[in-house]
Amino acid sequence: KLVFDRPEEEIAAEEKRKGNDCYWKPLSWLKVGDFMKIGQRACQVTEITTGKGGKHGKLGYNKCIAGHDVFTGEKRETSLYECYNVEIPFVESKVYLLINVTFENICTLLDEETGDQKDNMRLPEGPLGQEIRESFNSEDLVITVTTAYREAAITKFRRKEGNA
Repeated sequence: KLVFDRPEEEIAAEEKRKGNDCYWKPLSWLKVGDFMKIGQRACQVTEITTGKGGKHGKLGYNKCIAGHDVFTGEKRETSLYECYNVEIPFVESKVYLLINVTFENICTLLDEETGDQKDNMRLPEGPLGQEIRESFNSEDLVITVTTAYREAAITKFRRKEGNA
């Protein structure tokens, strides 16, 4: 049984301490910009609309939620009753300096705060990966790695400040 007698931040912090990938909250608490699980994927909510419930108004009003997959950008939608609870993934982003890209599209990333290296990130397919590879040949790049549900991917990049 889920009990929501504490602030959402407290519930989320406790679930994170337990090592969980997500926590639950009432759909009525959901706002545009929040993250939620739609179709087995972590998505950022872009739109919430209200429609009528079932044929006889059963279970109140229906919420239609649209969001974009945090890894692919693909639009996803779902409809739920307002009385439902929704799964909220912990989505984190971390910034690294791109040190190398191999011919196999494996990136070597440096955490400038700790000095740790990450050698297991694959360059994204498609235009983002192509743009990173082309820019890397002439500039220092800062890469953003997004993580949710134990999945991690490069989701954006920018030129490092101070490049000549």
